[in-house]
Amino acid sequence: MRRAVLLILGLCFLTSITRPAFSEKPLRLFFEKDINVQAEPGQEHTVRQGEWLFKILQEKGYSGTQIQQLMPGIQALNPHIPNLSRLKPGQIIRLPEGVAAASPAPARPTTNTPPDTYEKRAYVVQAGDTLVEILQDQGVPANLIFSKYMDLFLELNPSVPDTNTLRAGQEIILPVVKGGTAPATAPAETPPPQEPLQAEETPEPAPEPAKPVTIVAVPVSPDTRIEAFTNQTGTPRQGQPGIAASAAAGPAVPQAAPAPAPAPSPLPEPRPQEPAQPEAAETDASAANATGPAETRTPQTGLPFVKTVLKEMRFAFMPGDESMFPLPGSGWLHVKLFETPLVEAPWGDKILFCPVPKSADWVANANKLGMKVCTVSPRWSLQEVLEKVAQTFPRHFRLWSAERDLVLTRSGVGLTLQSPQMAIVDMGGRKTVNMVWARQTPGESPLPQGLHEVLDEAQVNVIELDAYNELSRLPARPRDSIYVPVATNMDLIRAINPSDPEAFFGQNLPADLSALLQLLRSKDNLQQGMAGASWSSGPGTRIGIQVPAWNVSGGASRVILLDRRFADPYLVSVLSREGYTCFVLPD
Repeated sequence: MRRAVLLILGLCFLTSITRPAFSEKPLRLFFEKDINVQAEPGQEHTVRQGEWLFKILQEKGYSGTQIQQLMPGIQALNPHIPNLSRLKPGQIIRLPEGVAAASPAPARPTTNTPPDTYEKRAYVVQAGDTLVEILQDQGVPANLIFSKYMDLFLELNPSVPDTNTLRAGQEIILPVVKGGTAPATAPAETPPPQEPLQAEETPEPAPEPAKPVTIVAVPVSPDTRIEAFTNQTGTPRQGQPGIAASAAAGPAVPQAAPAPAPAPSPLPEPRPQEPAQPEAAETDASAANATGPAETRTPQTGLPFVKTVLKEMRFAFMPGDESMFPLPGSGWLHVKLFETPLVEAPWGDKILFCPVPKSADWVANANKLGMKVCTVSPRWSLQEVLEKVAQTFPRHFRLWSAERDLVLTRSGVGLTLQSPQMAIVDMGGRKTVNMVWARQTPGESPLPQGLHEVLDEAQVNVIELDAYNELSRLPARPRDSIYVPVATNMDLIRAINPSDPEAFFGQNLPADLSALLQLLRSKDNLQQGMAGASWSSGPGTRIGIQVPAWNVSGGASRVILLDRRFADPYLVSVLSREGYTCFVLPD
């Protein structure tokens, strides 16, 4: 009985754990986890061509002070960009969310200058102008500029944030000493007394004003339209707004005498235009009566001219208007590139050209970043800039004296160079000669085609400028388009073409080239020497070239024979243009 009870209990237990009918639903497991998905902070911006970080943030509404405070955070948001100062088109940069509220504007300076001690004068900013230079050209003494007139300028121009933000084409109002007028002629461009120019650097006065202007006085009334300097032609220069003087309400305003634009850099000098032929003058006069006077061009000067020359010397200017550079440890260096250009030299050093005074801390921070600070005058004289670079980097940049010839021999070809501005640049042991070639008048011929290529082979870089200090050279010809004739006996006989062939060659012409050369030697009409050519552009600018050659005399033309090593197509082309009939001796 007891065994039967145990058996029944065992069967019941087995039945309860094996039959699924005792469970209404199968067992299910549920797992729950809270996942907090957060988007990366900041907003994305795709860099476009011509953009840099400072410009992007300014367009987002941030002020300069806010940008400086946000730079560490922006750097943390963009670990994938190693150098925020050199953004590339197509890069995605993360910026702080939202648009920053504009920081309160600094209080505008106020002066106690009596209104009856100065007058207001309108002016349109030219490329390369600085406020100090403009006021000096208007006859304001230096002591007034730095003591009162800088602040007075800001007071008269509420739309100008500070004196370092002037742009070409911008209309401004100048405070001018009452009773003073603009100089009747452009002042000679001389540096401050502590740095006198050498005799050869003193510019000669231009024979006629390079850019006549009209000065229109501005009435004190605030609702009067601001008039500006304009060309007498009424035609604005390229890149400047077309602003023409118009009669304003009220009494007529007397005009002052015309005054020319500031003189260009000491070297090269501004070039007067060539006088026109009488027929052309009459035609121009009739056209002027019908449509007004023709627009006059003025030489490029100031910072644009300096940039043109330095870029040709392989100096690279950092693009943009402003940039921020992280300092070691903490802090940032703020550089206004439009007034303090940052340049990378051909040998790798970085140069900051400073035409405005900088604090000792700013200069020290620039030196921490490996930037050499070169202080220059606001006039941006090319000669002064080159001298500053030579003083700062004597191992890499050497100026050659304007009075001395530079004589070189490269691959057997002799070169004689002379220029008021010539520099030898050492780039890791490879030396290149850079010389400025400035044409004196608009009608002066450019250097011949092929000469630049010949000089390039000799590591001589000629920066050819027209009479307006702008780059100008003839286009290069393809090397394979130049024919290099190989000497034959019949070609030489035809080229020599003596007046009496029978007396010169005999009754029977030489049968081959060897016989012809032997005949020329016996008559002393074949001599080993040099074939030379030279070009000049005013006093002190010259290029000479000398090539070893066999000179053939006794004929109607200058015939020369060149060895194979001088059979460069460009060299043959240059000598042919200079009147030589060139042949290359066969191997």
